[in-house]
Amino acid sequence: MGMKHPSSPMRGHAFHFLRYGIGFLTAHLLLIVLGLWAWDALLEDRTEASLQAEMRGPHAMLQHRFAETPPAQWPALAQQLDSDFAYPLQLMPLTEAAAILPAKQRKGLLNGHVQIELDSMRSLQRVGNSGSALILGPLDQALPEEGWQDSEASGVAIILLILMVAVALPMYVMVYRLWRDVSQLAQTARRMRDGQLDSRAPRAGTALVRPLAKAFNHMAEQLQLLLDSQRVLAQAVAHEVRTPLARMRFGLADLEDTGLDDAQRDALSGLRIDIDRLQHLTDAGVEYAALGRCHQVTRQRLQLAALVRGVVEQFAPLTIPVQQDLSPAGLVNVNRHMLELALRNLLGNALRYARRQIRIVSTLNEGWLCLQVEDDGPGIAVELRSQVLQPYVRLDLASPGFGLGLALVQVVADKHRGQVEVADSVLGGACIRLLLPMESGVPPPADNV
Repeated sequence: MGMKHPSSPMRGHAFHFLRYGIGFLTAHLLLIVLGLWAWDALLEDRTEASLQAEMRGPHAMLQHRFAETPPAQWPALAQQLDSDFAYPLQLMPLTEAAAILPAKQRKGLLNGHVQIELDSMRSLQRVGNSGSALILGPLDQALPEEGWQDSEASGVAIILLILMVAVALPMYVMVYRLWRDVSQLAQTARRMRDGQLDSRAPRAGTALVRPLAKAFNHMAEQLQLLLDSQRVLAQAVAHEVRTPLARMRFGLADLEDTGLDDAQRDALSGLRIDIDRLQHLTDAGVEYAALGRCHQVTRQRLQLAALVRGVVEQFAPLTIPVQQDLSPAGLVNVNRHMLELALRNLLGNALRYARRQIRIVSTLNEGWLCLQVEDDGPGIAVELRSQVLQPYVRLDLASPGFGLGLALVQVVADKHRGQVEVADSVLGGACIRLLLPMESGVPPPADNV
């Protein structure tokens, strides 16, 4: 028999931050990387123009120096100047220098203009009208040796890290505030579910949740007024009906002492049955309303076997034998009155539909009590099993009762934070299971009971 947890705890703000924040940060970083790439592409031409303007001065000085030197001495001059410059300087045939540049820059080199080769950060210029060209660079060799923090990749990584922290911290605060407000709202809803109808959600700290909290509190006020008025009405009706019913019983008792014929006695018997039904409905309605008003369950340790025997004896003499298969660990921690009420209704329901046998089975597993009552009657169709636990629902209109028996069992389960299951019995009829935790907050066992 599988058991589901009646209510799952709300996950913490860290879970929601990781769930939504990582996706948001990933998209944010992707946009940043794409933006940096586009920005770098846009600035490429400006970088080339800037370097070209910066290198015009050194190249003009070199042109003047080479113009004063005979061409035969240019290689020696280039070697001498190379030791004086912060970056490499070399003299190269014009054709080889042109091959270094893209095709669109070769014409400018032949015309004597300074050209920048960005891939290796070198500047090139033809020496006068000769067949040689001067090449300076790589220009970045003039800079001091870079540490890891000076590299371009490290700079981009640091920028991205700063942006991630700048985005993640405000987002974490926002997610935490939203989670806190929604968590408080959920806790208030659970308290109302447990019968604390005067519970109200605190004022939300975020503007997004504040209208929801106000609407929830307004709904809770209206619901409390509605339920309180219904309970007062039910109690008033039950109280007012009991007095006429008592008078009717006294009146019927007086009539029995008078001389009546057979037809009158049959009518009198029918009236007595109707009065008993009204009395039963009144008592059941009062019990249902009283359980609904109960906010806290007072538990006590008791012997389950003795409680079951006491309930079975209340139905004596039994027309159908009741087999009892109870757990050897007989001590349970429950509300005695509620468990007796639930078992009495389960057994009464089984006696109403059983043909030849009824069985009461109890097991204790991982802090949970499973108490089930089975019969060999017609059973309950699968599509109707959720309905039979609702108040005033009767599947068989010809049978006695008012549809409050299993509804009372469901209320007992709710007050204990347990649950009720309707299944097929191995006897051939219905099996109603009442699952109650022995302590509050005990999670249900994962295995079958």
